[in-house]
Amino acid sequence: MATLKELSIALGLLTSDSNPSAIVDGWANYVWRARDVRGCLSQAQGFCNIVHDRWDWKRKQTYDAAFKIDTQTNTITTRITLNNEDPDDNDQVCIVVSYLDADDELIGIYFANWRSLPKRSYSREAPISPSKPINAITKVLVGSKQCDVRATEDTRNFYRIRQILKQR
Repeated sequence: MATLKELSIALGLLTSDSNPSAIVDGWANYVWRARDVRGCLSQAQGFCNIVHDRWDWKRKQTYDAAFKIDTQTNTITTRITLNNEDPDDNDQVCIVVSYLDADDELIGIYFANWRSLPKRSYSREAPISPSKPINAITKVLVGSKQCDVRATEDTRNFYRIRQILKQR
């Protein structure tokens, strides 16, 4: 018989948007959201909100993903907000944000593994500097899942991909 965690993962994966490279890149059990972001590349806009979703389908626990670009410095700033409205439940949450061009080639990647405490909401921002031009971004894939504190495989994936991209 399946555990509640296994059932939760299965239900999330059924609602996931397609990300053909997720398995190849080593991102297991993530629920993906794919967004066309060609309208988000104006620097005058500030942050472009791309995803608002739950990381846990059975509780009121949501995340928001947003980004802004600076073409002069070729920098992408990713902002993640975790909002845990559950009074008793805390989770370790992993989020991957993949920035792709029109050919679905990866331009930049962001990874976070954070603890979400009950009845707390907080945001963090982090810049990344890929070696490819960021004005070519057309699509963003955001993956989320509950993970463990170390998330060793996911952390390794992030650093491996970051090195391949020559991302700072």
